[in-house]
Amino acid sequence: MPVITISTYSGRTQREKDRLAEAITDDVVKIFDVDKKDVIIVFQEEPHGNWYAEGIRL
Repeated sequence: MPVITISTYSGRTQREKDRLAEAITDDVVKIFDVDKKDVIIVFQEEPHGNWYAEGIRL
C-alpha cells in the first residue's frame, strides 16, 4: 500500500489538491502495479512562515 505525503504551503484549492492526487494516483498505479484503492495521498499544509531554505524563511 503506497502512502504518498505531499508537504505544501496552505492555500491551495480543494480542486487543485484533488487534481494532483488523481494524477499521482494514476502514475503510482501504473509504475507500482497496484490497485487504485490501495494508493493513499496525504496533504500536509503549513503556513508560509514555517518554511526555510538555507536558514532563510521562504
